[in-house]
Amino acid sequence: MKRELPKNVRQIGNVSDSSKIYVEDYVDTYFNQLCEKADQALVGAFLIGEIVQEGEEDYIYIFGAIQMTELQQKGKDVVVTENTWKEACETSKKYFGNAEILGWFLVSPNLVLEVNHNLLKIHQKWFAKEKSILVLKEAREREEKFFIHKFRNLMECNGHYIYYEKNNEMQDYMISSRKNNGITPSEVIEDTAIKNFRSVIRDKMEKHENTENASDV
Repeated sequence: MKRELPKNVRQIGNVSDSSKIYVEDYVDTYFNQLCEKADQALVGAFLIGEIVQEGEEDYIYIFGAIQMTELQQKGKDVVVTENTWKEACETSKKYFGNAEILGWFLVSPNLVLEVNHNLLKIHQKWFAKEKSILVLKEAREREEKFFIHKFRNLMECNGHYIYYEKNNEMQDYMISSRKNNGITPSEVIEDTAIKNFRSVIRDKMEKHENTENASDV
């Protein structure tokens, strides 16, 4: 079945590339909440989603994120172990079924938002597929950059979309992991405008569902 473009979206930056990145709202919330866990050290997560190609356009949907159980550093280099990858695959299968691990996310205080040889090497080892994603986020100022894997390199994206849909899988993961990371879907770090926007979206979804249910009677 062809996936329809999300109707409720918020644009971040200048989306001009032929590859359009869509991040579901709960995943974006999870990114921000991981900033709270990265007050002293580097924190990582794997990105779950799918890539849909239509003509010359690619639509990259990120609807899940799983915190890395281990993220090691040797000097200034980041290390992702075989065990970390294995556990991520098992967790992804449990909560997101056959969805693909599309990339990774890193956050720490004072993180340099640039791709170096170490990050590129890791990405090409675990996420060699074209159009896979790396997200770098600075924990204090919440600045972030998205990179997409093309032509054996990580190229910066100038913009992406936040989209709003039901996301029971991500909610279930966040609830089940709250004892370990203190994060639950209700603990949302958003400004008032975003809260109001999400509330409007939820109302629209509920009205749409009620209309569909009534038509089925």
